[in-house]
Amino acid sequence: MAALLLWAGWHRPARADWLSDWNQAALVAGRDSGEISPEISRTMAMLSTAIYNSVEGISGNYNLYTQGTYTGPSGSAAPGASIQAATATAAYTVLSGLYQSMEPTFFNLYSNQLSTLGGDPGLASGINFGSLVGNDILNWRSNDGWADASDITLYSPVGSAGHWTESAVDSAQLPGWGNVSTFAISGTAGFSGTLGMTNSAYIATNAYATDYNAVKDIGSATSGTRTQSQTDAALFWHAAQGTTSNVGIWTSIAEGVVTSQNLSLEDSARLYAALNVALADAAIVAVDTKYTEDFWNPEQAIQNGGADGNALTIADPVWAALLGNPEMPSYFAEQGIFAGSAVPILELFAGTNYAFSVSFDTDGDGFPDMTRTFSSLADALLEATYSSVWGGISFEKDALDAAAAGDQIANTVMNNQFAPVPEPAGALLLAIAGMLSFARRRR
Repeated sequence: MAALLLWAGWHRPARADWLSDWNQAALVAGRDSGEISPEISRTMAMLSTAIYNSVEGISGNYNLYTQGTYTGPSGSAAPGASIQAATATAAYTVLSGLYQSMEPTFFNLYSNQLSTLGGDPGLASGINFGSLVGNDILNWRSNDGWADASDITLYSPVGSAGHWTESAVDSAQLPGWGNVSTFAISGTAGFSGTLGMTNSAYIATNAYATDYNAVKDIGSATSGTRTQSQTDAALFWHAAQGTTSNVGIWTSIAEGVVTSQNLSLEDSARLYAALNVALADAAIVAVDTKYTEDFWNPEQAIQNGGADGNALTIADPVWAALLGNPEMPSYFAEQGIFAGSAVPILELFAGTNYAFSVSFDTDGDGFPDMTRTFSSLADALLEATYSSVWGGISFEKDALDAAAAGDQIANTVMNNQFAPVPEPAGALLLAIAGMLSFARRRR
């Protein structure tokens, strides 16, 4: 009875901002390790699914996250396990496993969080469950293909018009990332894009010429057409290497949703897991499409316009894009597919009329230096999608097809993961009540 009273008297609200500390720790670890957005998205998906399953393995209000050979936690939480201890331990376990040299930093955060739970009688069982969940995720993803994704032999330059060309030998980034196991979708088939014809045939079309001339005008480093707002948007959403990437921007937006909507720890864990799983799968689909289609970027196309066989495209050998020459083919555009996958999920939690501002560190020095303000999440989707065109690194087709694929990924994630546990049907409840009544009459 004393133990029961102790548990009944213990009450500490589960804080949603508990999770944002781990989000930021993961993003900084990726940035400081020199990772780019696909790699950072994998980390964030592993972190957030471990946290989500730690929460739902105790609360049980939403279905556990499962995918492929991962069927959920390999054990159960003890009754009364602390959700906060479980989430902190799962997060610490995943990040210290992924970035072993940074373990002391993660441990400081972990110990600080646990110190606030001093009298919680479910502390030990929460720690045990969080450790189990975190290690399950690490073991599951240990052979998911990420280790071979940088193998440069996976990319073979074609060397003809319409195909992407590396700026230096072996400079292609993550050519094997399209082979990484997905987190929610069944695979890249059905999500990856296509030009609809061979590259050489496509660059001879009028549609290509329209895209070519549009980006040539607005995406140039010296464009007189691009507005200052479009220039700022291009730089903002580019989220170049050395920053926390586009994943960091969408994480910041999600954290704003958590705060503005006063989400509980449970709902916050669900939002972050859905968002990061969608972003991780979007990155896999984007890179798979990039290296399968192998389409040249605007700078290469415009400098070599005379080789495309299209009378409507005039070459400019000294043309340069505002954002330079990325080390990946241009179709799909990363900004578009990330925006397309993030916005539908965020709208489920914040609504379609959610107005917000978001700040970002565009130069990687650790301090936000640019803020963008939006009247809705759809407004952010539109700007993020077109930002790569304004920056001269994508054609409009690259951007719009990517956004559409992202939307498809988001819908698949939410239709197949993170659903509420069904309430018992009314008939079943009546049957149970009847059985109990019958049992009482028999006594």
